[in-house]
Amino acid sequence: MHGDLLLVALILVFGVAAFLFGLVYVVWCIVGGIGRGVWSLARPWRRVGTAERTRMFGRARAMYCPRLNCRKVEYRNARFCSQCGATLDY
Repeated sequence: MHGDLLLVALILVFGVAAFLFGLVYVVWCIVGGIGRGVWSLARPWRRVGTAERTRMFGRARAMYCPRLNCRKVEYRNARFCSQCGATLDY
């Protein structure tokens, strides 16, 4: 009889502890997301070129021609556009 009460008490204690841990985790994630959003608004922005952005995310390095009427994609380490000859200054 006393063992049953002890078992129920342990289940309640561990259940409440797990619930509170989950609640703290969810609140921590929400506060962290809000903090990252505010921090991204407050930090100084720097312009990241297309080649640098693709290199940061581990994809193939790609550069676009800066001329609006060309916009050819260059996947190699080029200094000039292979279609129109414009300088790729990324």
